[in-house]
Amino acid sequence: MKNETQPLVSPRLFSRVGVACLILAAAMPFVALNSVQASFLEFSASAYGTYAFVGSTIVAGKTAPVSVGSGCGTAAVNQTASGTVASVTVPFVITTGAVNTTAASTTNSATATSDVHQVSTLQPISLLGGLISASEVKAVSTTVQSGGTLSVNETGSAMVNLVVAGMSIAALPAPNTTIALPGVGKVVLNEYIPSSGTNMKGLTVNMIHVYVTVANAIGGGSGIPVGTQIIVSHAVSHLTQVGGPGSLDGTAFGTSVNSTIIKSSQTAPASVGCLGNAKITKSQLSINVPSVLTSGTITDTAQGSITNSSSSVETTSTVQNVNLLAGLITADVVHAQADASTTPPGTTFNFSSPGSSIANLNIQGVAYGTVTTSSTITLVVSGKTLGTLYLDRVIKTTNSITVRMIELVIASGNSLGLPAGMDIIVASASASLHSPTHP
Repeated sequence: MKNETQPLVSPRLFSRVGVACLILAAAMPFVALNSVQASFLEFSASAYGTYAFVGSTIVAGKTAPVSVGSGCGTAAVNQTASGTVASVTVPFVITTGAVNTTAASTTNSATATSDVHQVSTLQPISLLGGLISASEVKAVSTTVQSGGTLSVNETGSAMVNLVVAGMSIAALPAPNTTIALPGVGKVVLNEYIPSSGTNMKGLTVNMIHVYVTVANAIGGGSGIPVGTQIIVSHAVSHLTQVGGPGSLDGTAFGTSVNSTIIKSSQTAPASVGCLGNAKITKSQLSINVPSVLTSGTITDTAQGSITNSSSSVETTSTVQNVNLLAGLITADVVHAQADASTTPPGTTFNFSSPGSSIANLNIQGVAYGTVTTSSTITLVVSGKTLGTLYLDRVIKTTNSITVRMIELVIASGNSLGLPAGMDIIVASASASLHSPTHP
């Protein structure tokens, strides 16, 4: 797709030959020629060594985090990821030696492993200034399909030379063994959290999970804050049985602003489930990011379905009364739609954006009416480049489509003093399909 780039000077922008080509390109559905499989597994596995936090405040970040698959997972088999950290030291909170993590998928299973070692034979793993110690703490989570049945296990999990509040624990504790920590809170050993749903199953294992619920003086001063949680050896695995040619993904949101200084998260996001769902609608009355973005009602939808022979997903975003940069860009209604579907019997993937439009668009005082074609414009304000404006931006891959009806990326040195790289998006919709051919 070739977009036309030029300073904004004429309301005849959309009548040019380059834009006519864009109309044809945007109207054509994308077809993946490779065949897809009618039924398959999606795999997800992740692990990290240690982590400590208080609410949303991170005390010690996740060490050696690894993953295979994200969100719904991946249909790719024989995938592996591994991580290593030499040691972890957060005084009075966590002290460890080497941390080794892995995540992997095979033809019928997903497995995650987190293995945390002592610093040396003279210095074991230590939590809370030595209140909890061990030579090795290992978490293993596996989800497997056998004979058409999904099951989970933690085979391989272990604790070596574990001591909790002066009490030695010789073997792997039973799942969810809880021990009080006087003057501190509690610790859950071998925390075992299974999950399941229609055609899906998974398991989370935290070998040591400390909950600080009492004010204490560990380390002096005010001690470790109440609400602190400490996790050692975390592993998660998950399998989903997809009974059609492709699993689903997709999200619609009304607006977002992202920069180093000014941020506004996605408004009213609506997402489709991996295996589909009836139409869901999320709405928000308005958004106001001072001097950057205002709007009226935002309405976003997401829906999808899977049968033995077909998969489909649709997301939409509609934003009323859009105003960017104090009237520099306005529109009455901005609507984005992203569709993804398979052609029966599910051998091709198709992507389109029917009905996407911008009604009564006005840019720097020039009216453009209703816009339904892609274009890229260089905006100039007070003799300096403000940034790049994308209208009806369509981004396609072999298994996805993303539609951003208005996107403005701010240039450095602009006359409005806006942060370079600021990305403003209005009405975004995405849809994707996943299979072993296109995971």
